[in-house]
Amino acid sequence: MNSWLIGIALVIGFRIAGIVLRRFAIGSLIISISSNLALLAILAPLGNALNIRWLSLFIYFLPMLFLKMSISSTLQTFLQVPGMVLPYISYRFKLPSIENYVVKENYILPFTGKWTVANGAVTKKLSHSWNLLPQRYAYDVIIIDDEGKSFSGDNRSAQNYYCYGRDIIAPADGEVVKLSNKHKDSFVDGVNAFCDSSNIAGNYITIKHNDDEYSFIAHIMKDSFTVKIGDEVKQGEVIAKCGNTGNSSEPHIHFQLNAGKSFFFSAGLPIAFSNIIAKAKVNYEKWDKRIRQKEVIEAHKDGTVYIGRGLEVENGGRYRE
Repeated sequence: MNSWLIGIALVIGFRIAGIVLRRFAIGSLIISISSNLALLAILAPLGNALNIRWLSLFIYFLPMLFLKMSISSTLQTFLQVPGMVLPYISYRFKLPSIENYVVKENYILPFTGKWTVANGAVTKKLSHSWNLLPQRYAYDVIIIDDEGKSFSGDNRSAQNYYCYGRDIIAPADGEVVKLSNKHKDSFVDGVNAFCDSSNIAGNYITIKHNDDEYSFIAHIMKDSFTVKIGDEVKQGEVIAKCGNTGNSSEPHIHFQLNAGKSFFFSAGLPIAFSNIIAKAKVNYEKWDKRIRQKEVIEAHKDGTVYIGRGLEVENGGRYRE
């Protein structure tokens, strides 16, 4: 009983510390350092597996997560573990890939104007989250200026990020089957990813395009939805606005295509985009020094391409801003 009380006290204490610290500029540095130390510290008890007790996880690792995430969202992250296994079973260890899967619909980008791919690609090296199978082919997109910045002014205000409040559009015709609109924007400091929502996706929408393809868009601004569950949407229709809800380091659109409507358990599908314009983003390395994709990859479906990190992309045709 005492162990449970200690564990609960640690969790609550670190959550309060995280909320207080992040209000100060130095707090961002403290949170970053403590979280990184936590990842190293967990290796110590794992070094002697026979002596590991459940309380060690609280002492060495879990409390640090609560510096950045709400208690419920931290616990929710564990739901991603089955999603690293179940799709393998469903597909008999032959997961959808660019070699064996061709999308059934013609997909456009879920926004108008020029945005930059900050995370994601169809290769393991550049993947958003290769081992999180539902998010294997997911994308995070933001707006970056030609100086390599994604905001103007104070980076601790979500409203100062270029993509905040921009329209989100339907990537293809379909039916809205899931939607969440109860979460406020998470705190942003330009350094860490925070989650003030009970759901790591924040406000989100799931659109069924056919029996095998569901698009999922997350981190949406509260009360910005123009559709509801059960509505039929048309490709290019404005459905919401970009926000900073859920587990987010800064305002952005998270977009993925799945074989089912579950965010946690459905296999991710490689998205071949139709009629888009893409080029290497100027000064991208000032925003992100990781390796990047410098040009599109042609897909199996005629006229479609795969995009990746570091590309500036926009829709062509009538959906071009």
